[in-house]
Amino acid sequence: MIVVPILAIGMVVGYSYWMGIPMNVTDPSLEFPITEPDKIERLSAYHTPDWGEPGVFHNGIDLVISENVTIVSPVHGAIISYSESINSYGGNVLFEIDIAINWAWTVNLVLEPGFTDTTNNSLQSSYIDVGIGQQVSPGDELGILLYSENYPHLHYMLVNFGSDVCAYNYSTPTAQDIFNDIATDSNSTILYPYPAPNTILSPVSLIVIGGSAIYLLIVLVVIRSGK
Repeated sequence: MIVVPILAIGMVVGYSYWMGIPMNVTDPSLEFPITEPDKIERLSAYHTPDWGEPGVFHNGIDLVISENVTIVSPVHGAIISYSESINSYGGNVLFEIDIAINWAWTVNLVLEPGFTDTTNNSLQSSYIDVGIGQQVSPGDELGILLYSENYPHLHYMLVNFGSDVCAYNYSTPTAQDIFNDIATDSNSTILYPYPAPNTILSPVSLIVIGGSAIYLLIVLVVIRSGK
């Protein structure tokens, strides 16, 4: 039975090594994810209450654009996922790039141009150039977010062990100054107060704890049945 956890650990370590994900949990230091902050007309705050429906909090910062902008990596990391899906609220397509910083932290960059037609969504897709396993550094270009008149924005999200936190709070002083300037110029809010994340109660931790508990229970049952 001891082979199972050894295999699980080996798979995690092997995946991290293969993808180039640092095997640590160090807090990130994020640069700003758009090269043309002058083309950001306003922000929609992290943890805005009743976002889309009652009881839901906004899990990222929306950077709302006035023209096409260049999306860049805000951090050193490895691209672990790229997906295109339909927004259940607005019907527009979401173009999501996920960057693993290390074992604890991930940045999610969701490009939302606001298009609902196939032609423009295909055009937006063609302006994104990323590959799974690609190593990126701050400032590396990931794509162009196209402008539309339907709330075009970058949904900027930081995740710690599966729980969202505010990217502003983990940004460099230079990046925070950019946020502050945009917020001041547009009379926008960057974030609303939110509780500190509880690592033990995070989704990843609960999966690990739950899986370990089930495994130990199975081991106990096997041991007892063997007596």
